Amino acid sequence: MSSLQSAARRAAGLIGRESVLIRRLRPAYESFLDWSAGGRGIPWPINGVTYRIDPHHRHRLGQNYDAEVATFLRHRVKPGALCFDVGANVGVYVMQFAHWSAPGGQVVAFEPNPSACRVLEKHVQMNKLDERVRIVSAAVAETSGEQVLYAAEAEGMSRLGAPNQALDGKVTEITVPVVTLDEYCSTEKLQPDWLFVDIEGFEIAALSGARELIKNSRGQLGIIVEMHPNAWSSANTTRARAESLLSDLQLRAVPLTGQTDPLDDYGIVHLEYL
Repeated sequence: MSSLQSAARRAAGLIGRESVLIRRLRPAYESFLDWSAGGRGIPWPINGVTYRIDPHHRHRLGQNYDAEVATFLRHRVKPGALCFDVGANVGVYVMQFAHWSAPGGQVVAFEPNPSACRVLEKHVQMNKLDERVRIVSAAVAETSGEQVLYAAEAEGMSRLGAPNQALDGKVTEITVPVVTLDEYCSTEKLQPDWLFVDIEGFEIAALSGARELIKNSRGQLGIIVEMHPNAWSSANTTRARAESLLSDLQLRAVPLTGQTDPLDDYGIVHLEYL
């Protein structure tokens, strides 16, 4: 299998990965990989660790995915940790959190997009993580209820509030359940050790709905957030609101991916307790 993939990568590199020919051949090639693996997934390295994945979604699972962030977390997530992945998509961080927190760790993955959830479920099963990963098919925001998700298949840029312009013409409107982290943790009696949030502009809203969790976990909760300031307007968020919330929670945003201004530039941050 690995030799076939290596040969295919070399051929694509020579012809052009985005050439018309390669784009036309790609679905058939991915289906062949899936058939060859008996539906059990193909071996796929992500940040130095090999997992099994659905070959149709290789492009969503970069082999050096957020490498700086992975290095930061790999040295800090302890065995047995409970990790929340908010906006889990097809599971690139779910699989990694499960690996970093092994053998006894647990992962709770929040993903409202039904298409992404189906792929996420596959990846959990392919990697034999069923007993350690709980999938919550809901969005996370400031208040619970229902909202419209503007989804495009399993695309990670699907979002609440308004369609992502990068997906222009491809979105479907889906009404999805919405939970707050405070209510979820209270109901399920859970106290996570790590909170990872990547929800396309609703990150400040999600943190606002986790005030009690963050305040009660002072110093014990690691918080990693992918900031999307250019999409905050879809969640009625402004920089002033973000600064006010972080001040109230006594947190400061420390860039992990080279941003100059963590509340103005897109990128991933570690929210440190003051």
